[in-house]
Amino acid sequence: LVKQGLALARGRDEIGKQQCQTDLHALIDSLVCDYSDAGSSLRFSGERGVTILTHPQALRRIMINLIDNGLKFGEDVEVAIDAQPSNRIAITVSDRGPGIPDEHLKSVFLPFYRIEASRNRETGGTGLGLAIAQQLASALRGTLTLANRDGGGLEARLEFSS
Repeated sequence: LVKQGLALARGRDEIGKQQCQTDLHALIDSLVCDYSDAGSSLRFSGERGVTILTHPQALRRIMINLIDNGLKFGEDVEVAIDAQPSNRIAITVSDRGPGIPDEHLKSVFLPFYRIEASRNRETGGTGLGLAIAQQLASALRGTLTLANRDGGGLEARLEFSS
């Protein structure tokens, strides 16, 4: 909890540091490999050679928070990169879990907001992961949205203009 609280407090300050061209495929592939090595099952698809000027540690933190949520609350987790012709880049983390009730989709970005009201960390969390991801996405000039998927599950979509 303390680490996540500090990450939330420091989020914007860390973005001020030097940005660099980052190969999205390499960054996400390394994360997926780390999760696979730790025994988690997830898929990754996306174009190679897609780069973006960003702060890679902040982007990595966003992706870790989104993937952790997908693995914790869903199954059949997939991470994908979609470079669109309109100079937009979308990174999605999709799962086949219960999704989030529509009335909570925006509130889950608030610090300490949890859908599950008990204090059990096994069924919830601290309520900071999505708040941190949202704050960092905004600081990177990106947008982070959540949407329930047809057939069940959730899609977290992180978009940037390239």
